[in-house]
Amino acid sequence: MHRFAIMAVLVLLAVSTGEAAAQQKRPEAPAENVAITVSAQIGGKSYHGSGTGSCSYEPDASIHDVSASLWMVQYASQARAVKQLNLTLWRPKDGSPDQLSLSLETGSGAHRIQTGGKDGNSGEASVTILPSGPGGSLEINGKEAGGKPVQITIDCPAFEGIEAEGG
Repeated sequence: MHRFAIMAVLVLLAVSTGEAAAQQKRPEAPAENVAITVSAQIGGKSYHGSGTGSCSYEPDASIHDVSASLWMVQYASQARAVKQLNLTLWRPKDGSPDQLSLSLETGSGAHRIQTGGKDGNSGEASVTILPSGPGGSLEINGKEAGGKPVQITIDCPAFEGIEAEGG
């Protein structure tokens, strides 16, 4: 009987914990898939891709207690030229340098640029944002850590909002 009471308490705790977890705020659904076009020139080679992905923008975000605008783009394709792209761009409103994380996988390999973060820079880049209706283009010009020149244009027909982490 004593074992039964202990088991009943454990089951009750597990159910209660599960119900509490279910009542916590669930993350926002991922950004809606939109048609994205990516054109890249890396080390003199050209790559082009188009397919579905997500484009997100939040004008009033913050990173490390600094007010900033945030753009995020995710793209994946079965194509051989541009297979995958992930971009996160923080543009601080106080005029400090952008924080950029870019990874691009092409048929010839992986390419990465990381700037402005706590871990230092891996490569360098500048980003020009060209708004167009509900979307726009992001033009990235820079170099990978090894010095290979990188030019990428990402065309997003629309930017979805971004749900803040933690609520």
